[in-house]
Amino acid sequence: MGVVTRAQSKRLRSQQSGSESDIEESPPRGGREAGGPDLISLLPDEILGSIISLLTNKEGARTQILSSRWRPLWRSAPLNLDASGLCGMKEAVVSRILAEHQGIVRRFRVWPFNLDADSATLDSWLRSPVLDNLQELGFSFYPFVWPGPLMPHSALRFSSTLRIAKFSGCQFPDDAGHQLHLPNLQQLELGSVIISEDSLHTLLAGCPALDKFVFGYIHEPPRRPQMPPSALHFPSTLRVAEFGGCRFPKTMDHQVHFPNLEQLVLESVSISEGSLHAMLSGCPALNNLRLGYSSGFCQFRINSLKLKHVEIYFADRLHELIVENAPCLERLDHCGAYEDNMHISIISAPKLEILGRLTDNFSILELGTTVFKGLNDVRISTVMRTVKVLALRFYKLRPDVIFNFMKCFPCLEKLYIKTHGDTGYPTQSHKDRSECLEHHLKKLWINYSACKWSDIQFVKFIVLNACVLESLVLNVEKHKKESSRYVKKERKRLQLSRRASRGAQIEFTSDDCFKEFPSPDPISCGSFHTGAF
Repeated sequence: MGVVTRAQSKRLRSQQSGSESDIEESPPRGGREAGGPDLISLLPDEILGSIISLLTNKEGARTQILSSRWRPLWRSAPLNLDASGLCGMKEAVVSRILAEHQGIVRRFRVWPFNLDADSATLDSWLRSPVLDNLQELGFSFYPFVWPGPLMPHSALRFSSTLRIAKFSGCQFPDDAGHQLHLPNLQQLELGSVIISEDSLHTLLAGCPALDKFVFGYIHEPPRRPQMPPSALHFPSTLRVAEFGGCRFPKTMDHQVHFPNLEQLVLESVSISEGSLHAMLSGCPALNNLRLGYSSGFCQFRINSLKLKHVEIYFADRLHELIVENAPCLERLDHCGAYEDNMHISIISAPKLEILGRLTDNFSILELGTTVFKGLNDVRISTVMRTVKVLALRFYKLRPDVIFNFMKCFPCLEKLYIKTHGDTGYPTQSHKDRSECLEHHLKKLWINYSACKWSDIQFVKFIVLNACVLESLVLNVEKHKKESSRYVKKERKRLQLSRRASRGAQIEFTSDDCFKEFPSPDPISCGSFHTGAF
């Protein structure tokens, strides 16, 4: 390596300084004023158009102000015209966009306030040439107007390209049977529509690729309308089905078979006990079930080889909830206004992890061979080590009962307790070793009242004995949560400085106790909101 003289070093520094000056004085590329070249603007129009198509209507239109490079792109990019979320997008705005847009439209959704109950306006929009290759169509008239306006025939001209169709608050034309073949349709939602039995049968038979089907009513007639029998004759490809606001036929065809159905939601439906169990027995692949405020049955039995998640929110009195054989069941969540003298029996659920929301109103609770006859007569003969999350809804805090549950579920990691009563019961001394408190309980969320001696003693006991506790959430009134003086006083009273788990985080909240209760996957827990695209 050669020796660099002082003169050579000086010339080198001068050249480098000049190079940096040239870089600083050169105009920025891509219209950017600082921060390096604008590489995104260098992409081809096709890619930029795809990026714009992923944005909302408002955000996509605003890309025109970025630079002259972006200005013409929005008018020619593939458009997802969704007017359902923009209250200000009236008829004139939608018409102008359809008239001026130079590219294709992939999605077209309009809401009742866009239509003003005028099917003629919708018909003129649907005849626009830019919608020729439409993949997703959704429109809703006011669902509480019965019967709704006639669906324009132009809505069915996209039968060869549609992948998603959502129709609400309208009547299907009786002479459109030849247009009801949709070979590529994957998702179909019909809410508060009037459709003949023959047309519905033809429609479902003409959707060989259907993956999700939603059918129901959201208006409020004197009584729930009966669901057309053809609504249960969907193709074997279907994986997700939702029914809402209707009465199931009293005698269902026991030969109906849904071989690939994985998700089933029955929301505010009336269905007999026999029909319900017959329907479930015809779903061998079912793994997610939601019964939302449905009625017509007093007993519900779970006997399924693949069912993983079950949610039951019942409106009428449910006398018996029995899990006979559910080898894959992981979550069982039930809740209702009438739970007095309810008999709950979990006979076989070897993988059950999440259980709720048990109340103090049951008559008999059988967990394997462990039996709770009310709250005072308990015989713990076996334990369920798989249960990790438990939710309890008690009128009054019952610490002794809670500790019995901890014995029954020794590997419990999360415990949610909601109480409503004005007084509680004193906590007895529990000197016996608790595996749950020493090795597993990580989170406790409980309604807390500093005026109740039982609440204070119970929470204090948990703080002093839960060795691996990570989070203690105390639900209090909002004004108390916001009072630093109250929080400081209660932290001292509960002896939080002496907590067994030094890493435990203590939080005061005014949120509902079950807000953080673990929920299943979104596809399995959506309630029926037909028309809410």
